[in-house]
Amino acid sequence: MRRALGSALILFAAISDPAAAHHVGVFIPKDDDVTRNLKEIRFAAEAGRPVLAVKLFDEGIVHTTMEKEEKRLPRGLEDGLRAALHRQDRPGTELRLAIVLAFLTRERLSDARARIHRADLRPERRREQARKLINAAWRYYNLADFAITAQDARTGVALRMGFEDAQTYLGGMMVDPMWAAAANAKPAEPDEGKATAAIDGMVRILARFMADAARIARAGQAGRFLPRR
Repeated sequence: MRRALGSALILFAAISDPAAAHHVGVFIPKDDDVTRNLKEIRFAAEAGRPVLAVKLFDEGIVHTTMEKEEKRLPRGLEDGLRAALHRQDRPGTELRLAIVLAFLTRERLSDARARIHRADLRPERRREQARKLINAAWRYYNLADFAITAQDARTGVALRMGFEDAQTYLGGMMVDPMWAAAANAKPAEPDEGKATAAIDGMVRILARFMADAARIARAGQAGRFLPRR
């Protein structure tokens, strides 16, 4: 699947204008408390320590966040995640954690969109703040990319391209070093309308993934997309 995604990205770049080639992919931001706790849960589950994994979940900020956002997350997500951890259901665990990460990604992107529309800020300032929020969104998406791409490679590619488009139209850049020529390309002129459109597209895609993934998880079919390793 990783190889397929890489091939898809190369294909997109090859058929596009070189100045518009998409090359996002290796920027890995520092952890915050949520991603740190999520990794602890994931590592305990991978090590075959279900009791520890459940303890790290129940006592951690991931659980606190899910309780706080219970009405905005898919029905039964918390109980389903805890049950998946107990029975050492790796695919079910990964898919449910990806839903949480997709939700957090969507929220940061929505914050970035709102910041773009802040008329009380100078254009440079609101674009700078929006770029930082998009980087925060990438922090969460980066950990969900495998599960999202495993369910639908086109969705993963579309989201990666959306991140780069949003950053580019806000005067920034998320560059994979393998695209050396693109790294030296002249930045595009800021276009807040196009940046907003890119963000809106990602928000819709993430909402669709969350709904689809929740149905798959409830049906016990996560293993179709995330085989046990």
